[in-house]
Amino acid sequence: MLKIENLFCQAGKFSLSVKTMEVAEAEYFILLGPTGSGKTTLARCVAGLCEISQGKIFLNGRDITARPPEKRKIGYLPQDFALFPNMNTRENLLFSPKVKKAGKVILKKQFDRIVETLDIQNILERSVGNLSGGEKQRVALGRALLSQPQILILDEPFSSIDEGLKTSLWFEMKKILSNLRIPVIHITHNLDEAAVLGEKMAVLISGRLIQKGNKDEIFSKPASEKVAEYLGIRNIYSGKITKTYGEKITIETGRFRIVAVNEKNFKMGERVKFSIRPQDIKIIKEDVPIREELKDNIFEGTITSSHFLSDTAIVKVEGVATFELKFPTYIYQRQKLRNGKKVKIGIWQKGISVFSEEL
Repeated sequence: MLKIENLFCQAGKFSLSVKTMEVAEAEYFILLGPTGSGKTTLARCVAGLCEISQGKIFLNGRDITARPPEKRKIGYLPQDFALFPNMNTRENLLFSPKVKKAGKVILKKQFDRIVETLDIQNILERSVGNLSGGEKQRVALGRALLSQPQILILDEPFSSIDEGLKTSLWFEMKKILSNLRIPVIHITHNLDEAAVLGEKMAVLISGRLIQKGNKDEIFSKPASEKVAEYLGIRNIYSGKITKTYGEKITIETGRFRIVAVNEKNFKMGERVKFSIRPQDIKIIKEDVPIREELKDNIFEGTITSSHFLSDTAIVKVEGVATFELKFPTYIYQRQKLRNGKKVKIGIWQKGISVFSEEL
């Protein structure tokens, strides 16, 4: 288990501050955030490659804050894999000083197991200059695993992999590391990658951990405007709470009012912001009963633009506000939607995230 407490690191004008972060045993943890948010800096702090001016880092109950990198028992896979071009695969795998200290019998067992797990038996004598991106990734991963780390940090491990290969490698990586039962911190800015691989995750923006939780919580309930924007949600509005009743609140924006679930116990009169995921806004078909969870938030408008991404339609509807919707392309075709068509939309109440305006 990894535990970070009150970590602070200054790198030029950039500062990184993490109050608390934990990675449990055998957990696949995603550190998610945009480029320049401090993800690599945090990884390097944990690995001992970046000096921190404040805070503590614990690994399996041991304080490793002051330990040098080679004594932390942390496997670190950098973005560029850091393979040696003048060595073949076998030599790269066995390069680590930690590996060289292992006994020959123990090393042979570890080596054979990892080579077989990663399916790289046939490229052991090949120069790394003749390896594909996926093969280089497996070799770099094998070298990190041979040092017997107690936790593994993967820093944007798919950044140099061709787009067409990435998806299959996501599943392959998850399977390999799940079988090895090693806790993993996987750093990425790719939302699809995070969704496929993640169990627990944290969102790092501008050097601050903005939100932590399980994958579904973060993707369905962003805790702030910054997180919502990073997740690609453009339906973000400001308003004032004008009514509270039971578990629900009414928010008045000045152009429309909306009913949401009061998950954070907001009070009457508070200024708030709220986001609505585009996939949680539904086109209401004529002569079809409206579902209960949509009834409180029904609006009319006109489709003003339609864009298509393979099997997904992204549609803007103008009415009391601009709403962006996302749904499978077949729905667009089945309902004979088009630019200029008037439609009725319903917003799924649980898809509305309400947060304090100051966050």
